[in-house]
Amino acid sequence: MNKNRFTTIIACAAICILTGCVTPYQPEGFTGGYKEEHIRDNLYYVTFNGNAWIDNGTVVKYFHRRAKEVCVENGYRDYHISEQRDGTQYMVMGSGSGASTVGKPAYSGMVECLK
Repeated sequence: MNKNRFTTIIACAAICILTGCVTPYQPEGFTGGYKEEHIRDNLYYVTFNGNAWIDNGTVVKYFHRRAKEVCVENGYRDYHISEQRDGTQYMVMGSGSGASTVGKPAYSGMVECLK
């Protein structure tokens, strides 16, 4: 097997493995996900936590998706977000060749379900 073909196979395998690590839209688990807490009547606190392999925009999109689902599942048509918060956590990871910053995006807020 020539060197270019081997390199291509290794690169494809790495991409497949890393893509599998992205936080999917799911209830909170090992790789992140959503959770909600019923506060009272039509008010919920919704959170979506990601991991280092997902971008902030996707986390916010998943947060809004879950907010809408929670309201529809409970007989409401729409929702309003208040007290929203970007809870992204940053870590510095170092090695002998240097250091880099890695973020774990998170987004949360109060969701008021509307009729």
